[in-house]
Amino acid sequence: MNLQPWRAGILAAVLLAGPALAQERGLSVRSGVSAYTGDLGGGTDVGGFLGIQAEGRLFPAVGLELGYEGSANGFEENDSGTLWRHNVGALAKLGPIVDDRWQPFVGAGLGVSYLDPTGEAGANIFDDDVVAEVPLAAGIEYRFSGVTAGARATYRIVAGEDFAPGNVDEGDLFTAGLSLGGRF
Repeated sequence: MNLQPWRAGILAAVLLAGPALAQERGLSVRSGVSAYTGDLGGGTDVGGFLGIQAEGRLFPAVGLELGYEGSANGFEENDSGTLWRHNVGALAKLGPIVDDRWQPFVGAGLGVSYLDPTGEAGANIFDDDVVAEVPLAAGIEYRFSGVTAGARATYRIVAGEDFAPGNVDEGDLFTAGLSLGGRF
C-alpha cells in the first residue's frame, strides 16, 4: 500500500478520536473459526481466530469499533505449515438497540493485515505480505448489566493479493465467532 504519511496520520487521528468522543464505550474479546475462499481456500484448512476490540457509540444507532485480530489457517498439503494473519482495523456499525438489551447490526470498514506463512509450504510458495481488507459484518449483541455477549459473521474482501505465484493467493476471508465484553 502506498499511503502518504500525512494521510495515514489523519486517518489514525480520526480513528483514535472516534471512541474518545463516544457516548458509550466498550471492550470485547472475540473468537471463532476462519476460512479463506477461492484458490487460497483450496490450499488452506479452516482455522481459528482471536481478537480484541474497543468500541464507542457515536450516535444512538451508530458505533465505531477498532481492534486487532489474529488468525491461523494450516496449509492443506501434509500439515506443512500455517498461514498466520495479524490484522488491525476499524469497523462502523449500524443498528438499533431493541428493548435496552438486543442490538442487531451490520457493519463495514477498513483493515490492514500482515500475512506470515510458516513451514515448508509457506517457505516454498508464499511470501510475507501486507494486504488491505474491507470487512463486511452482520451480527447481534445482547446486553445485561454492563456485560455483552454476541455472535457475528464477517466477510473480508482481501486486496493486494500478490504474496504467491499464479492464482494460489486469490481469495477472501470469512470468519464466524462469539464475543464477550463489557460496557462502561
